[in-house]
Amino acid sequence: MLRSNSSARLGYGNPVDLVASRMDAHRSTARDMVYLAQRLDDSHIERIRQGEVSYVRVLEETRLREAGASAEEIARTRDLDPDSVGRVVQQMRKITRADERRIFEGQYVAFQPSLDGSHVRMNGRLGAFEAEICREALNRRGETLVPAAEDRPDAGQRRALALTTLCQDELDQHPMVSPAAAPGEPPPRGRREPLLMVVANNPVAEASGFEQGAAVLAGGRVGPDTVDLIQCSGRIEAITVAGQDITRHGSTSAIRPGMRRAVLARDGGCTIDGCSSSYRLEVHHILERSRGGDHSSENLTTLCWWHHHVAVHRRGMRIDPQSPPRRRRLLPNRRACGYRPPPPDPHALSLLRALAKINRAPP
Repeated sequence: MLRSNSSARLGYGNPVDLVASRMDAHRSTARDMVYLAQRLDDSHIERIRQGEVSYVRVLEETRLREAGASAEEIARTRDLDPDSVGRVVQQMRKITRADERRIFEGQYVAFQPSLDGSHVRMNGRLGAFEAEICREALNRRGETLVPAAEDRPDAGQRRALALTTLCQDELDQHPMVSPAAAPGEPPPRGRREPLLMVVANNPVAEASGFEQGAAVLAGGRVGPDTVDLIQCSGRIEAITVAGQDITRHGSTSAIRPGMRRAVLARDGGCTIDGCSSSYRLEVHHILERSRGGDHSSENLTTLCWWHHHVAVHRRGMRIDPQSPPRRRRLLPNRRACGYRPPPPDPHALSLLRALAKINRAPP
């Protein structure tokens, strides 16, 4: 059927589709069968049918012959198992300068959003040299991200975290250049362009606790954990849209730079008990803004990137507010253990805010 070009007459695009459909086989198996059928004569095919030789052995020897191996070299591989013969085939195959240049020009990395917009799948192709550089760099960086006292994620997740931090560091190295101030006006304050923008469609977003109506500009949906992360380290800008009219109400930093620097200086490092990491120290709200927390120094603490980004905002752990300021404890995920912290007492919160305004510590 393959030799008579039956695939086109039967409505298939190519012989591989024909074999995969008629024999109910995986495409990889169908591809190997077509490869052999196009290269073997009837006598060799009959020997395979009679069981005189192994189909896998004939496949590997055919590939070895096409790679340029001599009859003596092929005979020596008959004492090896098929996997070992496959490795010999890889060693025998030539990679010319033209092949390397074609592989280099064919490199790419693509981001494919899921149908529901909740995550993005990465895929691509790299040359062996470039892939080894990326693999080694991500592995090495992933090893340094996990504090010694924490459970280590698997290698794939460590690479994902390492890739995120590499990109975050690159974006943070290029602040926005402030324009020159007009004569008689104070110089404008320099700040970075947004690394990413999350649009919250109010009142849908607020009414649902940001489980609905929040998305990045590219279309991917995000939830309350991401909103909490932005309220810790980002800027919030209020915009009213009425038809084509846009009204800007200004932007505010979640935590003012002066307060952020003061908290970092006060804590001197990550305050999680037993953590010695100093990578990307960030200021975090002990009681989240979404649960009534404020920007007072008593409600702020310093966390390393792992405990802030991974443990708290991605794994849902919470800081125990009763733990010592320099030895903070993390409470387990409520979904994992059934723990539900009590809601904040409105009277106690108002008292703490009043004391913070007059710069007094609670009794």
